[in-house]
Amino acid sequence: MTREEDANGPWHLALEEAGFEPVSCPVVIEGPAPDPDRLASTARRMSEYDWVICASARSVRALVEAGWPPALVEAGWPPALVEAGLSSVALAKEGPRFAAVGVVTAAAMAAAGASPPVISGTGGAVDLWDRLRGLHDWSGRKVLVATVPGGRRELIDGLRSAGADVDEVECYAMRTRDVAEIARDWAAARPDAVLLASPSAVRQIIAAIGVAAIRELKAVIPIGRTTAAELSAAGIDAEPAATATFEAIVERLVALRAASLNPRA
Repeated sequence: MTREEDANGPWHLALEEAGFEPVSCPVVIEGPAPDPDRLASTARRMSEYDWVICASARSVRALVEAGWPPALVEAGWPPALVEAGLSSVALAKEGPRFAAVGVVTAAAMAAAGASPPVISGTGGAVDLWDRLRGLHDWSGRKVLVATVPGGRRELIDGLRSAGADVDEVECYAMRTRDVAEIARDWAAARPDAVLLASPSAVRQIIAAIGVAAIRELKAVIPIGRTTAAELSAAGIDAEPAATATFEAIVERLVALRAASLNPRA
């Protein structure tokens, strides 16, 4: 498990239920937003935007924690409209539209009260822009993109090139762990397989243990195509999960285990 998560997290629980032994070896660690005041201010001004686009479930959580008390979250996005006494039907008509990079992010947005978002496929932010570009004329549209320092630029650059007025808000930061710490945890874990949730995780794990150690594993499973592409660039071929969710990753791992136990099946 290269993702930062405790023993009660969804990846751990899903792996245990499938009969695997999850062991944590996080390679990047989540930190606070670089500018928490701006994050809080932005979260409280959600009604100003025509579109709100979130790149990860972490960004959704950060926005909720920055600006929405639970009662307002349950009532629906954005709080300014809730405080004005508008119903949930009015929210759907008057509030921003939403888009999400991946089904996990979309689920987090829905749980926070958002109307059903436009969702990317397995191609991440690039795929999401391909879906959004033809929806309408983006000229003059005010768009909030919740992101992270160092995140991919294709979606933001695409919106701006189409004439959208884009505000970026960095909702959290990810710092890489020291490669010596990662190598130590890897040696202690002695894993048979590795699950990789981002291109940055691929780069950091390779820096810590090298390509050869990864090739020796029984299974290497990237969460999506961009993560698989990062592995491929390092000379490691690995098929991503069917969808960018931990359920799909576990299903892929189960299938690989079955194939190894029944090679002629």
